[in-house]
Amino acid sequence: MEKKSGRKIPLSLARTMIGDFLAVSQRIPLAHGERRIDIRPLRAAMMAMPRPRPDWVPLFFKAYAIVAANRPALRRIFVRRPWPYLYEHPENIGSIVVSRRLEGDDALLYLPINTPERLPLREIERLLKEAREKPIAEIPAFRRQIRLGRLPGFCRRPLLRLGMDWATRHRVRQLGTFGMSVLASMGVGNLTTWVPWTSMIHYTPFDDAGSMLLRVAIDHRVFDGMEVAFALREMEEVLNQQILGEVLQMTPAPRI
Repeated sequence: MEKKSGRKIPLSLARTMIGDFLAVSQRIPLAHGERRIDIRPLRAAMMAMPRPRPDWVPLFFKAYAIVAANRPALRRIFVRRPWPYLYEHPENIGSIVVSRRLEGDDALLYLPINTPERLPLREIERLLKEAREKPIAEIPAFRRQIRLGRLPGFCRRPLLRLGMDWATRHRVRQLGTFGMSVLASMGVGNLTTWVPWTSMIHYTPFDDAGSMLLRVAIDHRVFDGMEVAFALREMEEVLNQQILGEVLQMTPAPRI
């Protein structure tokens, strides 16, 4: 019987980019926290809305931005060079991880959004919809990430390290002060991951009782677990108050 041999598969642009993403993230000592939250009134309001209903991602994204706007520690990053220090950005820039097909493979790209706490939920939803559906070449942030990913490795990695270790304002403008990546819509909850942000929010699907786990990964050099505990508690309150109030006032999105 003839033995079948395997085959070598060159790294695609998408796999190269995620490798770079992890390479700069693995130097960050991450800690993780979680809180079981009860947002049944918000869930009921969402279920009562006529289709097409809003996406859940903008709700959690804006809720965390509201909390971070009032907690300066959540807008800080650790900078290594020329000596270790913390840089605090004056406003939020949140990044949402978006999966797109890139040259026949699934790529993870991130969409930075300035001051999301000031934007209506429908505007955040519109920006996210465009990032998921418009041609990649029409999304400036995606174009920049792909352009960097196409550079030779001996140029790419030093530029990434330079951006993470020296260019603080450029790093925040391009990457954001916090990130969000969610698989709950597919019935999956993230456990651990390497990320380049000071904090990254994700959450699990609803359980039978209508609650869920709200999780955050943090750069432990910037703040400790007490800050996480307060932030997650406040985020639950924001979801059940400001975000619920905005959802109750929303009109259905126009059909396209």
